[in-house]
Amino acid sequence: MNAIDLSAFVPTDTAILEILAPGGVTSTGWNITFAGPSHPKVIAFNEAKTRENLRRQRQIESAQANNRKYKPEDREVDDVRRENVAWVVARIIDWTPVKLGAGDPIAFNDDAAFKLLLNPDFAWVLSQMVDFITDERSFTKGSAKTSDASPSATSNSD
Repeated sequence: MNAIDLSAFVPTDTAILEILAPGGVTSTGWNITFAGPSHPKVIAFNEAKTRENLRRQRQIESAQANNRKYKPEDREVDDVRRENVAWVVARIIDWTPVKLGAGDPIAFNDDAAFKLLLNPDFAWVLSQMVDFITDERSFTKGSAKTSDASPSATSNSD
């Protein structure tokens, strides 16, 4: 019996998303390099979130074991938005520097990305990023998205 080679389906380390202008047709020229699911930056973020979830679960179980009510923490809409932006920023490795009007170019760093993506004026950018990250095809070798309705992307292994 012949062995089946699954290496073509292993996610790439990185993939590039070209941000499209609102409406999804015109290129902005802004390219963002994202870390694939097995990239060390993504693994570190996921492990931190898992530790946080395990801590919360231990608190719930401890309260139940001691016949106490567990009072979940109050979360605001802004808290959830910040968590979502942090998740996206944890996937970004680099981007083409961008400018906002006459200001200086903004090179990628986590803080600059967090600040930019929290700005409601750039919700259209955040939306494209989330769509890209959550589409398993974005990080699969040889299956870059090519639809007119979706952001263009190229994948590569580093």
